[in-house]
Amino acid sequence: MRRWRVLALVLLFAAASGVFVVWWMSAPSGRKLPEPLRDQLAARVVEALEHDPTFRTEVTREPGPRPVCVASVFGVAPGWADTASDVRTIYTWVNCSWLSPADVAKGPAGVDIDQLSGVAMPIALHLGPPVTYQAPEDGEENPDSVRRIFPKSLEAAAFSHPWPSARDDLRQRVLQVMDSSTPSPSPSRS
Repeated sequence: MRRWRVLALVLLFAAASGVFVVWWMSAPSGRKLPEPLRDQLAARVVEALEHDPTFRTEVTREPGPRPVCVASVFGVAPGWADTASDVRTIYTWVNCSWLSPADVAKGPAGVDIDQLSGVAMPIALHLGPPVTYQAPEDGEENPDSVRRIFPKSLEAAAFSHPWPSARDDLRQRVLQVMDSSTPSPSPSRS
């Protein structure tokens, strides 16, 4: 009888250890991701948000304006992920501006980019399917919403905005989108 108890305890300990190892390996980490992986994940964030119908109305409630975004990734889950296909959640800062069809029609020279509606915030993008995102509630007085979304190891990055070139990066992206959306003049016939 005593052997069975010892065996049961050993098996219970082994199972608990295995659960802990699986949890520990899947926990998000704030480790420094390799630059190519960060860039690949940032592009995935931008693609997902710019085409998400819910995110389109994050800032403006009117139909038509579309977000143009840039992203800076500061963490992933699971924490051991070394390739984009391993990642299930991307923790990132996003900076976005909303372009209306009228803004695009004016072209880059006719729009004051600093006057566009926009947002800068940390988000968690869950790659699903379906792809979903979580954004903290507005205002610095809501730190609990950040704590609910971001793991403890990534809270400092979520509370700060550790991306000094964000404004310039977004400006370049908006100009790029506007340039590619502006129709080129038709060739004249002589």
